[in-house]
Amino acid sequence: MNFHFIIKIVCLIGISTLVSSDDCKPTPPDIIGPYYFPKPPKLQQFCTGDPEKDRLKTLLVHGHVYKQDCKTPIPHVRIEIWQADHEGNYMMSTDCRGHFKTNKHGYYEVSTIHPGQYSIGVDEIRYRPAHLHFKVFGRRGHKSLVTQMYFAGDTYLGNNDSCYICSSDQKDLIIQTQHYCHTNNATDCIDIANFDIVLERGKGTLIVQ
Repeated sequence: MNFHFIIKIVCLIGISTLVSSDDCKPTPPDIIGPYYFPKPPKLQQFCTGDPEKDRLKTLLVHGHVYKQDCKTPIPHVRIEIWQADHEGNYMMSTDCRGHFKTNKHGYYEVSTIHPGQYSIGVDEIRYRPAHLHFKVFGRRGHKSLVTQMYFAGDTYLGNNDSCYICSSDQKDLIIQTQHYCHTNNATDCIDIANFDIVLERGKGTLIVQ
């Protein structure tokens, strides 16, 4: 599906990305994991090298980066994302990692595919839930943040996560996607994930270690 057409869909259905002030708090951190590599390429379309990309449903991830007041967007924030391919593999050749910046309104949007689950260590019964990694570089008196975005309904969230120190039990990191079809053709369907990020005031980086 054409990326610019996806953007029009977001505008058409009018998904709100405003964080409620009643629930205002910084986005929880998470681990960086073993698959982070610095200086990824600039991208807005991820996992384009996945051989199953054309068969898989497109996932649009979008939102705002806010100051700690949850009201003031932060423009031109650098964000790095990396994820597994549909089979749960982290591969450089699939372009499933990259960076971009929020626009002047603190808004971002990228298209990708749903990441796969994978087991870690010798435990092949318990898996990591599907997730996207985020590294957000703080600006204007706010800390940088390392976190992950998870998907509602994943059976490996929380206590079932094979990573016992990960934050997959944090409700602010678990996103309920919205399904949208432009036509009756399944190839014109996408899932949309609204993931707003609130940075904490201060210096340094919030990360689970």
